[in-house]
Amino acid sequence: MGTFLSWNCRGIQSKLQDLKGFINFFNPVCIGLQETLSSNIPLKLRVYNSVRKDTTTGSNHSGGVCVLISNLYPSIPLTLHTTLQAVAVQFMLEL
Repeated sequence: MGTFLSWNCRGIQSKLQDLKGFINFFNPVCIGLQETLSSNIPLKLRVYNSVRKDTTTGSNHSGGVCVLISNLYPSIPLTLHTTLQAVAVQFMLEL
């Protein structure tokens, strides 16, 4: 069985320690982050691959999404043809 975590983090760069705490406690296969905000800094965690879409609005911005998938599970990002702030990843949980 795998755990999926979803979090409206309201700016991930200032909350990386909180994210690492969630990872250590829950050991999720997949993490969905909302309101990651715009950032030129890549989100790199040792055991996760990330697919993200940052917001590009002005200084009072919000938004941005990210999906983190454990390196233990092969995954591929999916192409979405939408104006929505959305990302998608396909991965296989072995039974």
